[in-house]
Amino acid sequence: MCALALVRLARSGSYDVVTVTLASRDTDLAPTLGEAHKLQAAKIEKDTARGYCMRMHVYEAVEDDSPTILLIHPMLSSASRMKAAVADHMGDGLHFLIPDLSAHGDEASAPYSSAIEEAEAIHSWLVDHGIRRLALGFGASLGGVVLFELLRFPDLSFDRLFIEGVSFYSGGPISRAGGAILSRIMVAKHRKAVRDPEAGVRKLARLFGEEVARPMAESLAAMSEESIRAIVRDCSRVTLPHLSPDVQRRCTFAYGEKDSDLRLARRTAPRLYPGTELVVWPGWGHCERMSRDSVAYGAMLRNVVLGSAPTDRS
Repeated sequence: MCALALVRLARSGSYDVVTVTLASRDTDLAPTLGEAHKLQAAKIEKDTARGYCMRMHVYEAVEDDSPTILLIHPMLSSASRMKAAVADHMGDGLHFLIPDLSAHGDEASAPYSSAIEEAEAIHSWLVDHGIRRLALGFGASLGGVVLFELLRFPDLSFDRLFIEGVSFYSGGPISRAGGAILSRIMVAKHRKAVRDPEAGVRKLARLFGEEVARPMAESLAAMSEESIRAIVRDCSRVTLPHLSPDVQRRCTFAYGEKDSDLRLARRTAPRLYPGTELVVWPGWGHCERMSRDSVAYGAMLRNVVLGSAPTDRS
């Protein structure tokens, strides 16, 4: 059953936390961010039989006119992890929208089908809530693929885009072959995580740090093999969006130096998106920095939103 919960964060008192899940095809369920806390759970629950259900975590600043940030998490992460790793370190005075993608977080029981469906769900939620312009669109890895799909909607605009670790593999023979191999590898890792959870925790701790290793391993073990295959397919057959010169000037691609996706990004991004910025962080792996260097990462993204400093290249 879809529901709404409203919690005042004891940590700082500066945010309202509104977790909204709704079948968002109903036009009388279309509050703005500033009005979301006025909704009654019964009103949201009444129409769950129509349309889809999705879970959007909303963290509201006190000021209604604060910039709104959309954060889309990578595979094996969640909205709660993105809040802890990124949003909590971006400072006050910002609204945050953080969806749980299917097969992740509060949506762990929902099978993941495609990035297109995830983007459609996010788009519908935003439009139903009167949100068509965002200060920042952020996506990491799988989240970047979903953000690519979201950029196809002409009624949405982003002041800035920051996309980390996204795949530029777009479905050629090499992409298909690599995707098939990676799919088998990931399914094997899933089965091993089910058989020996602690081995998965140890491996992920070496890659991403102790703090996030256990929830990531639990996410991998809980995910269905069909969802894993669908995610790998989307990340190896990415439909790269058209970005206008104006959008390119406001877009940053970022990779850790050890990220296996960096090599193709270095060849493809300057050719397809010559106006974008490509940032490489020395010494870091795929989506590693946001978990191991959260304070600096959050501060960097705040500067991106506010335009107060160039992108951190360290």
